[in-house]
Formats: sequence, structure tokens, C-alpha cells
Amino acid sequence: MTAIELEDIIYTSIVTLLAGIQLVFFARMVGKSRMKHKVPYPQMTGDANFERALRAQQNSLEFFPVFLITLWLSSLFFNQVASAVVGLVYLYSRQKYVSGYCRDVKDRIPGFKLGVRCLMFMAGLAMCGFVTVLLRSYTDIDLAVMLRNTIKK
Repeated sequence: MTAIELEDIIYTSIVTLLAGIQLVFFARMVGKSRMKHKVPYPQMTGDANFERALRAQQNSLEFFPVFLITLWLSSLFFNQVASAVVGLVYLYSRQKYVSGYCRDVKDRIPGFKLGVRCLMFMAGLAMCGFVTVLLRSYTDIDLAVMLRNTIKK
């Protein structure tokens, strides 16, 4: 096992921080909507615009653990740059989802579908990384070296 250097996780860490900041903006959006539509605390129902904003934020929170798991595992076991890029696309998809949902329920679908594809892709990257590590550890087959050798030819 090799030690992980900070350079090995810097891009993933930046994407993680951006995701946290995005969640703060979504929470502020719900708070502003609550005030605008005069929905008192702790009430969770009221104006339809408020309810869409709240549901969009809640859905983002529900998917956040899955996002973090797939982002970090794909980064650690496959490639941090590829994972960070897909993670940024995922953050874009969440923004698209939330802004679409706040306009109309149907407008959430493109952002949602893109986000799910990003999560599946990062899970696939992680699985490829797991297979590579297991093969290297237990069979002395190194897929990364084999791929590099094939590309060089």
C-alpha cells in the first residue's frame, strides 16, 4: 500500500468543498423562499413555489452521501482528475435540477438524469479501480500497466 499525498486528493477535495458551498446556497434559497411566501417555521407546506424549492433542496441533501461516496472512491481507486471532472459535472447537474424544479416540476428531469448518470459513471470508475487493485494484489496482473503498454504500441 502506498501513502496518499495531499496532491493525490487536492482536486477531489476542491470539488467536495464546492459541493458543500452549493448546499449552503440551496439552503439560503429555501430560506428566502420561506420569507417571500410567508411560510412560518417549522411549517413545511405552503405556497407551491416554496414547496418546490424545499423539495429540490431536500433531494440534493438525500443524494449528497451517494455523491461523496462515489466521488471519493472513484478518485482514490481510479483517478482523481477524472473523478473531479465528473464531480463538477454532477454539481452542474444539481444546479440545473434545482433551478428547473423551482420553475416547474417537469423542468427538474434533465438535471436529475444527468446527475444520476454522473453518479453511475463514478461508481463504474470506482469498480474498475477495485478490480485493478484486486487483480494486482492477488494475481500479479496489472491492468494499468497492460493498458499503458497497449497504448504505446
